Parts: sequence; structure tokens; C-alpha cells
Amino acid sequence: MNSISAPTSRIQNIASNVLAYFYKIRESIIVLIAVALGILLAVGLYSPNRELTVALAGTGIYVVTIIIDPLKGILLWLATQPLLERYLNISLGQGIPDLSLTRLAMGLVSVLLLARTAIRQHELRPINKFDVVALLLMVGMMQSAPGGKRGIATIQNIFDGYWIPLLTYFTVRNLVTNRRSVNLVLGTVALVGLYSAAYALYESTTGYILLAPIREGELVTVYRDSGLRILRGIWGSNVGFGRTINLAIPILFYFYLKKPSLTWKFFLIVCLAIAFGGLFVTYKRTAWVAMVVVMFVMQLFYSQFRRLFIVLLAVVVIASVLNWDSISSSTVYTDRVNSQNSTSEDRTEGWNNAIELWKVNPLWGRGFGQYTKLSGLAGFRDRAVESEYLNVLVSAGLVGFVPYVALLLLAAYEGVRHYRGKVPHSLAERELIPVYWGMLVGYAVGLSTSIVTVSDMAIVAMFFAVTGAVLYARSSPSTRLAGDDSPLRPQQKFEVTNMI
Repeated sequence: MNSISAPTSRIQNIASNVLAYFYKIRESIIVLIAVALGILLAVGLYSPNRELTVALAGTGIYVVTIIIDPLKGILLWLATQPLLERYLNISLGQGIPDLSLTRLAMGLVSVLLLARTAIRQHELRPINKFDVVALLLMVGMMQSAPGGKRGIATIQNIFDGYWIPLLTYFTVRNLVTNRRSVNLVLGTVALVGLYSAAYALYESTTGYILLAPIREGELVTVYRDSGLRILRGIWGSNVGFGRTINLAIPILFYFYLKKPSLTWKFFLIVCLAIAFGGLFVTYKRTAWVAMVVVMFVMQLFYSQFRRLFIVLLAVVVIASVLNWDSISSSTVYTDRVNSQNSTSEDRTEGWNNAIELWKVNPLWGRGFGQYTKLSGLAGFRDRAVESEYLNVLVSAGLVGFVPYVALLLLAAYEGVRHYRGKVPHSLAERELIPVYWGMLVGYAVGLSTSIVTVSDMAIVAMFFAVTGAVLYARSSPSTRLAGDDSPLRPQQKFEVTNMI
């Protein structure tokens, strides 16, 4: 027994020393890599492979950041993925999935986390119910791949759309060990929502499209029946903007109520004004309804926000009464608020069709993304399901649907435990739980009237990152004693030796 453990101990000590030395000289490594990236860009921009050069140089920045601080590397990816994913994509040849920024970042963080766990430089959180259900969801969605419509691309879509967000939850949960890190995660989500709202206002007022999605044919930029603007930059649709902004607004309110500085409060008021303006120009009733539900849920359990909510409600009512003639005659009101078809009524035919298709194979589903094809073969007029819940139900059956819904219910239940103070070493303040509940309800409402596409993956990842940080991250004993903000910083040699 000792003859086996001795070489293992020596290997672990060597690996620990190597990592410790790496952290000691990491500033020098950053300088060398920065110089190398600069030379690569200078040479590559004048070569025929300019796009590959930019991709390599850009991804190099993420690699360095992840190696230095994995949590900040994940947050950098979350903050910039909607903007840079299309540019930082490395093609590996025909028949091989591209090495996208998302796959590179999450793959590197996951490997680094597991490798440091293997040499006892990091301790993973114990497996909980949420982890088990998340694994069941992964399995449930993957079993729908063979019946999918795109072959190997179906597996890629499932991995990007479902596995990546859950991996984000897993890594954030294991990397966040203090309240400062929780606020970093929240700030990242708020930042993405804020620049999305600012861009929505820009495109809706100027008509110029930045970061347009790569699609064949001409982009439709207005609704035919109303002439209202369809947002095409960044997220590619008004739905994506609505989801992102709905995640950000509760966080902005939370920061506003927690910041004592008047300067910060004024800044956050401006941010909230931009966010609500961006939400308005999405012209999506589901997004508007979701935000009303979000604020209503928050005020039920957050007394400070309740006072602010009452004031805001009074201001909105008074402003609406004073300007009712202009509001009632506007296109937005007649087409989006006072329309003959409500948000649900316009979709019920597709929902009923989805139930009929699901009944053919209720346990295993009909194959990932097959609704449009199957509805056409069945002769249905409405060939868009427009509900993520029903999309999962038709694609993966109960095997995928049950864990999908169970994850949301488990998150709500875990919030109740936090709110009642029954979670030891929790990093979430009690006031943060109603904020999370608001985000959860808004996210769940948004899923009811639209599906989640691969381009929306970052939105889902942001939600699960917040879930991991707020509900399932815990302060470790070493962090509580030392206040160390870097959860993966190698320990000293004598600490590792004593652990072994």
C-alpha cells in the first residue's frame, strides 16, 4: 500500500510545485504572451489567413485569462460571447466541429478545474439534487439526437444549447467562494443586459444594424402588420433582447438598493432607464408581461423594493392617465397591447399540434428539432411550436421534459431554503433571494412563448451562472479564514502535503 501511495504522493507534490511556480511568474508569462499575440497579429493581418489570425489572437486572450483566474475567464466569456463568438471561431476542417470561443472557454475551464481537483489543489462541491437532475437532462436531451434532423450537427446543437449552460452552472458553482465573486457574476449579467438595451435603443432609432446574424437572403427588419422594428443585431431577434434585459433589470434594482453612494444610485438610475427603454423597443408582450411578474414577485418578499415598486407604479399610472390619448392611438398600443390576439391565443394552435405529435411517442419523444418537419407531414397549418417547454417535450419526450421542468422547480425550492436561513455557509444575502426568484419567474415565463435557439445559448448560460453563484456556491473553510478571492490559487507545498 505504501509502495503505491509514495510515488503518487511525489507526483502530486511535483504537480503542486509546478502550479505554484506558474502562479509566481504569471505576470511575466502574461507579458510574453501579449508580445507574442502582438507579433502574431502584426504578421497575420497582412497574410491571406487574416480571419484565422484574429481568431487565434483573440482566443489567446481568453486562454490566458482562464489560466490566471478561471472565474474571471468565464465571466469574460459571458460578457463578450454575444459580440465576439462569430469572429473568434477556428475551423478545424470539413466534418469536424469548429472550435468556437464557447467550446474552447468551457472546455479549458472544465479540464483545468478537474485537473486541479485530481491533484488536490481544489475541492469540488458535493453532488446535490440539482446536479443529478442536470445530468438526467443532459442524458434525456442527448437520447433525442439520433432522431434529430441534422445528423452530427444535432449533437452540436444539443451540446451548445443545453450542455454548455449546465457546465456554466457547474463551474461557477465550484469557483465562487465569496460574496465578492457573487457580485462579479451578477455584474456581468447586468452588463450584458445593459449593453443589449443600449444597442436596442440605437438600432430602433437609427435603423443601422451592427453585428447582424449570418443568414442567407435579405433580413426582414419590420413587422409587416404593424411596421414596428425587428431588432437584428447581437441577438438576432427581439425575443433575445427581451430575455437578456429581463435578467439584468432585477440585478440593477438590487445594486441600486444596496449601494449607499448617491453617485452610484444616480448611475444605476440611468442604467435602469436605458434597460427599460431597451425592453420597450423589443415590442414583445411576453417580455413586458415577464417584467411585470418579475417586479411583482420581488416586491412580495423584498420590503425595500416594495416601497420603490409602489412609487414606480404610481408614476406609471399618473403618466399613463395624463398621456392616454397619445398612448391609446399609438401603433404600439393598438398592435401590442390592445391586439385582438393575446400572447397565448396567437400560439395555441401550434401548442395543440405539439401535444398531438408528442402523444405518438410520449416517453422518448420524436427527435431533436423535428417539430417543423413532423407538423408539415401531419398537414398542420401552424408549423412553429413557439414554446421551449413543448419543444423539449416533442423532441425528447418525458425523459427530457421532466428534468427540464424539475431544474426550475428545484431552483425555486432552494431559494426558499436560503430565504429561511436553512443553508449553511451560503454566499447569498437574504435580500438577493427575491431578486433571484424574480429572474427565475421572468425566465420561465419567457420560455412559454418562444424556443431557445443556439444563438440564445449565452442567455441561458447567464441564468444558470447566477443560479450556481446565488443558490449553490458555498464559502470554503480556507476562504472564510483567509478571504482569498481566487478559489483555484495553488496552496503552499506544506498544505498539500498535509492533505495527502
